[in-house]
Order: sequence, then structure tokens, then C-alpha cells
Amino acid sequence: MMRPWTTRQPLYQDAYDVTTDGLDQAVLQNVGATATLPLMEHGNVVGIFGMVQYEGRTWSPADRAVLEGVLRSLSLALERGESVARLEIHSQELERSNTKLEAANEELEAFSYSVSHDLRTPVRHIKSFADLLRKSLGPELDAKSTRYLGIVDDAASRMDILIDAMLDLSRTSRQPLVMGLVDLAPLVNAARTELETGIPDQRVRWTVSALPLVVADRTTLQQVMVNLLSNALKYSRTRPEAHIEVWTEERPQDWAVFVRDNGVGFDPRYVDKLFGVFQRLHRQDEFEGTGVGLANVRRVIARHGGTVFAQGVVDGGATFGFTLPRPP
Repeated sequence: MMRPWTTRQPLYQDAYDVTTDGLDQAVLQNVGATATLPLMEHGNVVGIFGMVQYEGRTWSPADRAVLEGVLRSLSLALERGESVARLEIHSQELERSNTKLEAANEELEAFSYSVSHDLRTPVRHIKSFADLLRKSLGPELDAKSTRYLGIVDDAASRMDILIDAMLDLSRTSRQPLVMGLVDLAPLVNAARTELETGIPDQRVRWTVSALPLVVADRTTLQQVMVNLLSNALKYSRTRPEAHIEVWTEERPQDWAVFVRDNGVGFDPRYVDKLFGVFQRLHRQDEFEGTGVGLANVRRVIARHGGTVFAQGVVDGGATFGFTLPRPP
């Protein structure tokens, strides 16, 4: 057995040589032909497969092919068994990690929801007492005090908007998904109709290609399209005419949906910030917003098993999009 272990080659003896292993002659009196072959696993010898016959035998090429074929099958079985065992361990670890992550996410969402509600009371107090102070001073209120109280009102209103955004983000994570076939075309048309009523003075040219059926949750996907189209309209309003394009690309594993505008664009160095909560690349006095819309898009698409992406250049427009997995 030692020779195939060290040489990694089969050893066939038509008549066993008693000097091979140096064993007790009494033990070997009934040994005839022997065949010992190394059992390999991932290129390493892990054992020896031995066959002993009581009488001599000539190991033919067919005999050797059968034995070596059996050893190869055993090696494959061992390697697959080890892979399955490793995969099972990995799956268990992943399941434990997912359970912890889900618990952490639920706790964080509950915390965000609670904080958002709790913040409303002090904001209401700020606005109410500012209003009471304004009424109390009446004619005695000078221009500087009026400006200060206006700043307080604006800050409180801004806080209200941020609280609403936090609640929207929390609801997006908690809302159950009802998956089914969704026609993107009427979804985009509905989003256009909803948004155009709020921008009666903005000139917009739409280019919407043929859109497919996708598997998604209709309600949250509608929210995604409203957010992306609203974003495109907002950052294109400084143009004489906004040009918004919507199209899709069919890929082997998913659908990619694109929304392109001819707006102010963004510095591509900061593309990673775009989908973060409260991350904005433009000043509030330039373009209003909370920095939550794109974060909501990312969260919804992630729950669908897709990804989000963005491309843009400063003063050269931007393209935002997402992917949705295609069913088998």
C-alpha cells in the first residue's frame, strides 16, 4: 500500500511479492494477486483502494481500466460530497446572516418610522410658536424680526418635507410586493399624465419607445417611474425645451429600463452618491428636493432583484435606469 501512496500510481501484482510490505508470512499465506490504487481527492492521495485474490491472476488491460475507472468515480464522488458539505455550511451561514440582516432592517425601519412620527410634534410647536410670536408682536415686528421668523418657518416646512420623505422610505421597505405581469407602457403614460399637470409652463418633448411586459409589483414600480420621470423633468426645466426619452433593452437575464434627459446632468465622479438617502448634488436654491426619491428607486428595485445605474456629465444631461429580472 505504501508504494501507490508515494508514487500516486497503481501497483498491480499478478503474484504477490511477499517482500513488498515486510508483513508476517503467516498473514500472507493465502494472498495471490493484488492490485492497490491511490484514491485521489482534489489532486491529493486520501486513501488506498486494495483488491486481493487468493490465487494468482494476470491483470489484463480491461481489468485495469475497470479498476481505475472505479477509482475515478470514487474520487469524483468524494469531491462532490465535499462540495455539497461546504455548500450546506455556506448556506447555513448565509441563512443566519440573512436572518440577522432582516431583523436589523426591520428594527431600523421601525426606528425610522417612529422617529419620523415623533419629530412632527416639535416641528408643529416651532411653527405654532413662531406664528404666535408674529401675532403677539403685531405692528412692533420690524423687518429683521420678520425675516428671522420667515427663516424659522421655512426651516420647519423643510423639516416637514424631510419627515414625509423618511416615512415614504420606511413605507417602501415595509409594503409587501404583489408580483405579476405589468405593462410598462400604461405605467409610463400614467406617470407622464400625473407629472405634466404640475408643470403647465414647461415645454417637454417626449420620446417613448415600445415598452414590454415585465414581472413586477405594479404599485411600487409605478412609484419608480414617477420618481425617475419627475427627476428628469426637474433637472431639465432650465432648458428651452426638455427632451425626455424612455426605452428598454432586452438582455439574456433581465430587462433594462432607461430614462434620459437633456438637463443639467451631474459630475460622474459623484455617481455613487445619487442613490443614497438625503444625498444631493445640487443646492436647494437651485433645485428643490429631499434626496430620497432615488433612494426609494434603489430600494424598490433591489427588492425586485434588480439593480440601478446612472450616467451623466455636467451640463450634458443624464440617464437613469434599472434592471428587472426576466422569468425563466
